[in-house]
Amino acid sequence: MTTSTARSTGRTSAPSDQGPTGFIVALTFGAIFTTLFSWAISIAIELVGIQFFWKERGVLHSRDMVVEDLGYIANAPHSLFVSDTVAFSNWLIAKVAVPFERLDVVGFYERSRQAASAPPPPAKPGARAAAASALKRTGASSNLMLATVGIVAMYTAQDTALRLAIVLFALPAFVLACLLGAVDGLVRRDLRKWGGGRESSFVYHHAKSSTYLALGGGFSLYLAWPTGGFNPAYMVLVFTALTAWSLSLTLSSFKKYL
Repeated sequence: MTTSTARSTGRTSAPSDQGPTGFIVALTFGAIFTTLFSWAISIAIELVGIQFFWKERGVLHSRDMVVEDLGYIANAPHSLFVSDTVAFSNWLIAKVAVPFERLDVVGFYERSRQAASAPPPPAKPGARAAAASALKRTGASSNLMLATVGIVAMYTAQDTALRLAIVLFALPAFVLACLLGAVDGLVRRDLRKWGGGRESSFVYHHAKSSTYLALGGGFSLYLAWPTGGFNPAYMVLVFTALTAWSLSLTLSSFKKYL
């Protein structure tokens, strides 16, 4: 019935194109979701690392990541968007720490750590006293675990905010690389058009997917990167180059005639 009606009216159902407003909204919510997801992954990586990889450092490992990123930002004290990147970064991590300070996350962690490391009181005879002592030790361990999650969440939130700031500082170079890739792709498309080159929707769709992957995947990987000792400028450079290359390939393989 629907097919016959569509044929009789001469109309076919086609998905509507996404307008600029819809694209901006989707991009905004996508960036927010990616940031929150990367933050959650960072928390999970830090908790696993505390148990298996950096037991000696503990929660100080996540704090060291914040200090290290502040050091990288100090090497580039000026940006096109921010005149003083160091002052802006310190202001940013202070703002991120406000909700955790109101919840007294640091104080709760210190109290829980002291309670968990305190020597147990002398054992009293009786099953009830033994059960109460075991319950108290279990409660102290649970509080320490909860406090560890809270303070790791605070440090990783600060580090995620710093990495977002680094992305903001590197945005002009990223935009220039994308413009270079777009111009190169459009020039190659014109050469293919006037030179009688073959059309390939396979290359276009796969190049388009790789552009999204380089944008979203590189952004997520950088925000959740768990180890230090790696200058973020190199990672930004790698994924900027990948995005520019995939964008050039996408535009060069776009259909010749509209």
